[in-house]
Amino acid sequence: MATPFHISTLKNCSSSIEGDYTYLRLNFFVPGSTISATKSNTDGPYPESAIDGSFMKEVTFRAPGQTGAATNLNNAFRGLKELQKKFRAREAEARERAGIVTQDKLILNQNRGAPKLKDLYMRPSISQKRMQGFLEAHTNGFRYTAQRGDKVDILYMNIKHSIFQPCDKEMIMVLHFHLKNGIMIGKKRHVDVQFYIEVGEITTDINRTSNLRDRDDLYAEQQEREQRHRLKTAFKNFMEKVTHITRDMDFDVPFRDLGFSGVPHRSTCLLQPTSSALVNVTEWPSFIVSLEDVDFVHFERVSFSLKNFDMVVIYKDYARKVSSITSIPMTSLDAIKEWLNSSDIRYTEGVQSLNWGKVLKTVLDDPEGFFNQGGWDFLKADDSASESEDDDEDENFKVDTQSGSDEDDDDDDSDSDSYDSETESDSGSDEQSLGSSEEEGMDWDELEKEAEREDRGKRYDEDEDRGGSKKRKGDSYGNSSKKQRRR
Repeated sequence: MATPFHISTLKNCSSSIEGDYTYLRLNFFVPGSTISATKSNTDGPYPESAIDGSFMKEVTFRAPGQTGAATNLNNAFRGLKELQKKFRAREAEARERAGIVTQDKLILNQNRGAPKLKDLYMRPSISQKRMQGFLEAHTNGFRYTAQRGDKVDILYMNIKHSIFQPCDKEMIMVLHFHLKNGIMIGKKRHVDVQFYIEVGEITTDINRTSNLRDRDDLYAEQQEREQRHRLKTAFKNFMEKVTHITRDMDFDVPFRDLGFSGVPHRSTCLLQPTSSALVNVTEWPSFIVSLEDVDFVHFERVSFSLKNFDMVVIYKDYARKVSSITSIPMTSLDAIKEWLNSSDIRYTEGVQSLNWGKVLKTVLDDPEGFFNQGGWDFLKADDSASESEDDDEDENFKVDTQSGSDEDDDDDDSDSDSYDSETESDSGSDEQSLGSSEEEGMDWDELEKEAEREDRGKRYDEDEDRGGSKKRKGDSYGNSSKKQRRR
């Protein structure tokens, strides 16, 4: 009895050759098994009313090897795999389109003088092969047309951030649009769309030897400078015309002086603040953080013993996943804090790295209880603990020094008094001697003679002392000899 099964009921299938037979095994979804990690329904593709019915869980087909039946099983296996692949791709596209907001149609500018930029590449690419195209500014939006004829429309009202990245110290010049609502490009929804043009050579031949005086190299550098200036002028004229058409659309230019290096995705890049966002549009995928959506910023792994730290951006919508920037040099910490203060964004810092998925889940499960218990104050625990330890050490150090000074006050005072008295007496005697010599008016010769007399007097006194001691020793020796003779 032929029974149809929808491809969504098939969990997996496998084909194998065991001995002289070819096997095809089919596993089906049954109530209690999950379809995928993205779906919470544990009943599979079946409705709740069908749970009480009978279900087939597994089917195995067997055919002798090297026969037509074995070939049919292999063809069936490949057909099932292709059907599963198409079904999953169709489901993924449906999920992408689920959040798409229906936009108005683009109103084309019939005048030939519509602002236009030529020879631009687009990211994400419309097709698998990279190709150039041109960007036009119409009445209510932009239209990008590729060489093959593919078109992408972006309405002005759907643009949240429009960023112009000049080619200063960069190899590309970029016009980037961060959208409020994603648009479908190919089979995926995208929120960030950019158009760029390459300036200079992206790749360099390392085998070619160059000389500073080589005319070809000097001419190429001059040509590149002229090209950069020409392209920058063309982009600026285009943006001025777009601003004149929309009357409320401004292009933000990143502040390179405030930039810092970090890893927002997989590679290190330069992150630069603008007046309304923190961006990196030269690398793909791009990184855009709107300052108006940020609740606060937390710095992780902040320690003087480490060279790098991490920056976590927590959004006002706690259901949104946090943005993390890793491997930021410690030398950039003060500059980032100063920029956050100027942008009125509060920040905290700590030594440990947190599991923000669990933290935000705790907040969403019981927001009132979370904030009644102090909310985000637990992020300051590390800072307060370290500061209190430092304060305790400072206080202990002060107490020890004060106690030691109290114990040694008396000794120090007595020593200082004796030292002061000695120095005063010495200084007084020196002053008297100097005063007497000055009053007598003795010259250098007389002073030398007087010094010689004093030396001779000292030597005479020393000789007398030595003679007296010898005489006393001799007397004792003589008395002892006389006593021996009497005996």
